[in-house]
Amino acid sequence: MFIFFSPFLAPFSQLVAISFLLVNAALWIDPEFAEFPARAYSGMVETEFNLNQNNRIFGAVISSIHLMILSYGLWSVAKIFNRLNTGKWYLPEFGQCLRRFGLSLVLFTLMIPVVQVLMSLALTYNNEVGERMIQLDLDASTAPIAFVLFLIGILLSLMSAVLVRAGEVAEEYEKIV
Repeated sequence: MFIFFSPFLAPFSQLVAISFLLVNAALWIDPEFAEFPARAYSGMVETEFNLNQNNRIFGAVISSIHLMILSYGLWSVAKIFNRLNTGKWYLPEFGQCLRRFGLSLVLFTLMIPVVQVLMSLALTYNNEVGERMIQLDLDASTAPIAFVLFLIGILLSLMSAVLVRAGEVAEEYEKIV
């Protein structure tokens, strides 16, 4: 079954990575659509904030940087699937791509509270004094997902280290034999 889907997974991963960035940028263009990512990234569900042009630009930059981390990881996943499609999955580059994806998941997860604080600042910096805010919302419904993403990222990074070391041992073995 994997052999059937394998050729499609590399371009699909690249398409998803690009789509994340394009859809994010498109949402921030119109103030009506920008409210959705603004509330999602800032955690400010019932708080009033501005969505004028400067606020939307700051919001788009902050959310795009966050999504670039994930897109970089998805691009590494695409490289992994390309290596699998050509049968070159023992290469050290396979382990490096796996490490990049794992580290991108770790960094993406660790950046969630930072992005939330920056987004709340970006959306309320035009508010009157006393109505500007910094928001940090540790939501019980998303915290387990973030924790699992963090653990998966660490696990993938550790697995990549094992793969790289196994490749080094295999090269040493070939030299001996």
